[in-house]
Amino acid sequence: PTLQFSLFYSEYETTLSVAVVSVSSLPKKYGNSCDSYVKVYLLPKFIEPQQTVIRRKSLNPEFRECFQFSGFTLEEIRCFTLRFAVYVKEFHSFKDTFIGEVLFPCDQGDWKADLPSNYTKELMTTKTKLKKCLSSQDVLSSTGAQFKQLGQMFILLQYQTLANRIKVMVRKAENLGKLTRMPGSPDHYVTIHLYHNGEIIATKETKSASGYNPVWNAPFLFDIPAGNIQEHQLSLEFIVMQKGRIYTRNCVLGRVLIGTNASEVGLVHWKEMCNRGHVESARWHAIQPDAF
Repeated sequence: PTLQFSLFYSEYETTLSVAVVSVSSLPKKYGNSCDSYVKVYLLPKFIEPQQTVIRRKSLNPEFRECFQFSGFTLEEIRCFTLRFAVYVKEFHSFKDTFIGEVLFPCDQGDWKADLPSNYTKELMTTKTKLKKCLSSQDVLSSTGAQFKQLGQMFILLQYQTLANRIKVMVRKAENLGKLTRMPGSPDHYVTIHLYHNGEIIATKETKSASGYNPVWNAPFLFDIPAGNIQEHQLSLEFIVMQKGRIYTRNCVLGRVLIGTNASEVGLVHWKEMCNRGHVESARWHAIQPDAF
C-alpha cells in the first residue's frame, strides 16, 4: 500500500498544514467492504494523533483531509518527524488492524515559498513504539533541536477600539512540559501582565485547571492608554505556572509574549489584532523558557 499526502508551510501564520490525500492498494483480503482511516502525528511534539474520518468500502480510500500544527517556525518544523499510521476498522473487534505507517522527517521536505509539496510513500508494516512520556532529553536527542518542548497555548485577542481596551481569552494549552518526577497530573494557571513602556500596568490570573492539556476558557478585559494603539509600546505576557503539591512550591513552566516587542508569532498576532478592529484573532503560541 502507498500513502499520498501533501505539506504546506505558511510563514505568515507559522502553520504547517498536512493534507492526507489518499491510500492506495490496501490488502485485497479485506475486500470491497474495507473501512479505513489514518492517524497523523507530529513527533516528538504531539504524541497524541489527529485522525481522519473513516472511509468505507474501498481498498483505495480518498480522504482529502487537512490537519494544522500552529506556532512553529520553519526551523522548528524541520526538527520534527511526521508519522502517518493507517488502520482498517474492525467492527467485530475491540481493536482495529494496523496496516502500515510512513515516517517522514520534516527536514527532507521540499519547502517552497507559498507552494504545497506532494508525496507518495510506501507503507512500512513494522509499527513504531511511541513513548507515553517524552523527556526533554528524548526530545533533544530524537530531533536534534536545541530547545526543550514546553507545550503550546491557544490565545484569543480582540481590540475594542471605542472602549480603548483589549479582550483576552486564555482558551487552553496542550502538551505542557513536566517539571517534576512526582506521579499524577499537576494543576496549571496563567498569570497575565499588560506592559506599557516596559512597566506592568495591569495583571490578571486564571483559575487552576488540571492536567497537561488544561482548558481555562478565561476571558479578561485590559484597559489601555488612549490614542492610537500602534503608537504605544504595549505587550501582553502570559506566564504559565505549574502548581506545587505537598512540600513543593509553584514553578514557572514558561511564558508567551505578544506585543510590539515580541518576536515572530507574538508580533504577528499583535499586529493582526490591531488591524482587525472588533474581529477576534486567535492563534497557537509555543511556550518559551522562563527567560526570553
